[in-house]
Amino acid sequence: MKKYIIILLGIVTLAFYSCTKDFEETNTNPNSPEVAPATNVFGYAIQSIAQRFGETEIFYPGAFVGYTAKGTYNLVNRYAEVAPTSHWTNLYTYAIGNLNSVIKVAEADGNNNLKAAAMVMRVYAFQMLVDTYGPVPYSESGKLSEGIAYPKYDTEKEIYTQLLSILKEANTLFNNSTTQPIGVGDLIYSGDVTKWKKFCNSMRLRLAIRISNVDKATASSNIAEILNDATTYPVFTSNADNANLKFPGGSWLEPWASAYKTVPDVKIAQPIVSTMLAFSDPRLPFYAQTNAAGNYVGLEVGADANGTNESKVAVAFMETDDGTVFFQHYSEVEFIRAEAAKRGFITSSAQAAYENAIKASFDEYAIPAADYKTYIAATGTAWANDLNQIYTQKWIALFRQCWEAWAEMRRTDVPQLGPAANPSYAGHTRTPFRLSYPIEERNLNPNVPTTVTETDMFWGYQVWWDTRTGIK
Repeated sequence: MKKYIIILLGIVTLAFYSCTKDFEETNTNPNSPEVAPATNVFGYAIQSIAQRFGETEIFYPGAFVGYTAKGTYNLVNRYAEVAPTSHWTNLYTYAIGNLNSVIKVAEADGNNNLKAAAMVMRVYAFQMLVDTYGPVPYSESGKLSEGIAYPKYDTEKEIYTQLLSILKEANTLFNNSTTQPIGVGDLIYSGDVTKWKKFCNSMRLRLAIRISNVDKATASSNIAEILNDATTYPVFTSNADNANLKFPGGSWLEPWASAYKTVPDVKIAQPIVSTMLAFSDPRLPFYAQTNAAGNYVGLEVGADANGTNESKVAVAFMETDDGTVFFQHYSEVEFIRAEAAKRGFITSSAQAAYENAIKASFDEYAIPAADYKTYIAATGTAWANDLNQIYTQKWIALFRQCWEAWAEMRRTDVPQLGPAANPSYAGHTRTPFRLSYPIEERNLNPNVPTTVTETDMFWGYQVWWDTRTGIK
């Protein structure tokens, strides 16, 4: 049913709230309403977030984190091409701008569930922006009607502090009242408020663990509050809670499938293949296709493909028009729990959470229990009371969530991946630190912070929570 709802919501919402390349010129029909229902706008905002991050995911964070590699015409993987401006502008306009409207209307209508769900998605969009760029407009964004054409930039710490607070507030707003439905725009959970509440608190865990190396007190207090009180702050407890958006296909292609139709030479990258082969990881057939010889061979990022020698990404992830975009999964929550226990933020078994996380990832692909038991007992994957082991397994499990994997790799420095082959800029020791601000933003907004130094487009400034030293 969702496959048809997303099409309907797009038609209704695009006509009245936003414009895209297909709807830039819209005539006003006096026989039609001029304001779309808030739930429709909410549905379009969800789709917009998935679309905007998905469109640039393969060529930028997918390559940075060692998941994907372009086989030919691969200047983008060699850091010669800046990320498209639309990645920034569309998120502010179609996603955050629409969510601001939803929150305002829902509050006026007394619909706390819709308001809270929109707050969660707005946090999701802003965290992704901060993790990608560093300081961004936050407190003054979306205030053109108030005469603010050039919003000020807020620091990452200021924004993260607000986002954590908003998620805690959203948790208190959610209720099971049938008189406050989220409506047909809920393309993720079809109106299931309990699952939205779990998503809300699971997202708060994600934000908290991200800042744990730079603000341990805030991180540990948020994590402990949530994980020590499952009644007040429920989180994902199974894959049934996963936050996903399934695209309908047709005119609404899943972003990776859409990209593949234009650039059908995207391969699976060498780092993820080599690691999974070393671990005899049974998830590899679900991540990649075999090559012409029936083997799994990853392509070094930045290198040219050797005919059909290198493996493509699995059909389900790259060649399925009605494929799925993943926002957050249960396995991530268990990896956060494992890290929190290992670092003493909570009192529980780090090993149990680590093994639960891997089991959750295996279950996503219906991998037999016997294979899981073999995996967690094998050398290299059996629990060794090691944080880097948690980080490595989390990196493997986050495949197809490239933005999150890239952020985690910068936070943990696991895996330690060097720049691409044949890079456009020499002298760097890690993959890119961040995306550069759009040139239009730098040229027009006088508030772009001068403290954010950009070297070779992708290096220089490290995002606040990126505490790695001795890298360039």
